[in-house]
Amino acid sequence: MKPLSFLTYYKGNKKSFISSVISISIVIAFLYAANTFIKSIEVSFYKLYLSEYNTYARIKTFGGENSIPKNIMNTVKKDGNVEKIIPFKWYALDYNIMGISADSEVLALNNNDINYFLNKQNITVLSGRLPFQGKNEIAVDSLVAKNRDLHIGDSVGTMINKFDSIYGKYKVVGILKGENMISIAPINDAAYYENNTSILPKGGVIIFPKKNKINKVNKLVNSLPNDTILPETMNTMSAELKRSLDFSKILDIITILTIFLMVITVGSSKYIQFLNRKEELGILNAIGYTKIQILKNVILEVFLVNFISYILGLIIGIILSYIDKYYIFQSCGALGVILDVKAFIVCSYIPLFTTLFTIIPVNSMINKLDPINMIEKS
Repeated sequence: MKPLSFLTYYKGNKKSFISSVISISIVIAFLYAANTFIKSIEVSFYKLYLSEYNTYARIKTFGGENSIPKNIMNTVKKDGNVEKIIPFKWYALDYNIMGISADSEVLALNNNDINYFLNKQNITVLSGRLPFQGKNEIAVDSLVAKNRDLHIGDSVGTMINKFDSIYGKYKVVGILKGENMISIAPINDAAYYENNTSILPKGGVIIFPKKNKINKVNKLVNSLPNDTILPETMNTMSAELKRSLDFSKILDIITILTIFLMVITVGSSKYIQFLNRKEELGILNAIGYTKIQILKNVILEVFLVNFISYILGLIIGIILSYIDKYYIFQSCGALGVILDVKAFIVCSYIPLFTTLFTIIPVNSMINKLDPINMIEKS
């Protein structure tokens, strides 16, 4: 027999081996799937709210103002880093992902600015056409269309969905595909009425920088007085999104609690297993194995169980993430993530800490071994 052999022991204790592997691998799979699930929500909201700011900055009207103050507009126009300024009106379509209600942007633009905007944002017309000036028409992003189950010929707006922020009724005439989730409508300065109150859509200007000057333009926009305008750059919008939708803290709490419970459960279970094998450890010590050699064998055994559990858990976690991506996220017009570096790292904490907190008490037990006393008692 091989003393304290991993294979020899678990051949006779298959249930113990299987239960150890399954319990650890299930937790690893859960942690992996939880991390990729949250990551999927984050990348979906990045595309929904932030990706557009890679190529431009914006200034929106603030409070009761309906236009950008002239002094601010003059400052922007005179800046040498600015390539083009496009006026816009802001609307939104209701977009729901995993029970989280959000706004999918609709930018109303002048007809002569639409092609320039689409080109800069790498947006193409997937099907249909672009909306015509003076018509209540809209070209909807493909993911938003999937989320809302919209097709060419359907309609959106407050008359169709009370959660939309585009007043009236707009006919879908085109489906767009690009690096963001912006929908396009023709600009309209007319006021809308709700409960006998006139409502003017919020607007502003989109500032496109010259080549490689986006950081300069962002700095310019952030330096403008913000008492009468809302500056929107990648930094300001990232901070705003993080304040309103910060899942990382929740995920950190789940991870810490899971690791803590797993370490206590598995660590205690493994310690009891080695405690039941105390005689075997004592015999090894009696026949000449040093306590360091015994501890090395224990570490190897625990490591192998945890390694097998880690690999199995990752495989299950990746399968669950695949199901999440294609059957939960993509089916509702969102983005899914299957492979994530952070998820791999977080999952490695489970075998790492269970190994550590198994070895510490077992090492203490090994140091207290008294083979002569054990033989006398037997």
